[in-house]
Amino acid sequence: MRRFFSFFLVIAVLFGCILYCFPQYLPQELVPASQIVRYWVKELEQHIWPEPEQSTDAMSYDVIRAIDGDTLLISMDGIETAVRLIGINAPESVHPEAEKNTAEGEQASLWLKQYIAGKRVTLEYDQELNDRYGRTLAYVYVDNMMLEDALLTMGLARTLTMEPNIRYQHHFEMLEKEARDNGSGFWGTGFFVK
Repeated sequence: MRRFFSFFLVIAVLFGCILYCFPQYLPQELVPASQIVRYWVKELEQHIWPEPEQSTDAMSYDVIRAIDGDTLLISMDGIETAVRLIGINAPESVHPEAEKNTAEGEQASLWLKQYIAGKRVTLEYDQELNDRYGRTLAYVYVDNMMLEDALLTMGLARTLTMEPNIRYQHHFEMLEKEARDNGSGFWGTGFFVK
C-alpha cells in the first residue's frame, strides 16, 4: 500500500510539474488545469518567499545620479556614497575595459538615470554592508518599489546571487523567470541567453 501511495505521489508531482513548466505543449483542454497549478504555486511561493516590504521608518536619501544600470550615487549625510544594488547585474556601460561595455548596458543605465532623477531612495541592507570596491550594498526602494524588481521585470538585468546576501534570491529568480518567459527587454533581443 505504501509503495502504491509513493508511486501515485511521484506521478502526481510529475504531472503537476508538466502542467506548470510546459503549458504551451499541453492539449487545449488541460490549459485551465495548468493555470490552476500556476496560481497555487504562486500562492505557495508567497508563503515561503514573501515579496519584500519596505520599512516605513527607513531613512531616505537624495539621489545624485546613476553610475550605471545597477549602481547609483546618493548623498548620505552630505557624503557622496556609491550604492550597488544587491542580487542583480545589469550589462556593463562604464567598465574600465572598454570592450566589456555594451549598448544594452547604456540602455539599462539610461533607464535607471531617468527613473531615479530628482528622487529620494530608501535602503535595505542584508548581511554584508560593503563590497570589495567599497560600495554600499543595499536593496534600493524608489516610490515604494524595489529597483531590483523593476530592472528584473523589464529584462534590463539578470539575477546575481552572492552569498551571504541572499534574502530575496528566490523572489528575484522568480521575476527573472517571468521576464525570460515573456521575452522582456534583453531576453527578447537575444542579448540575455536563456
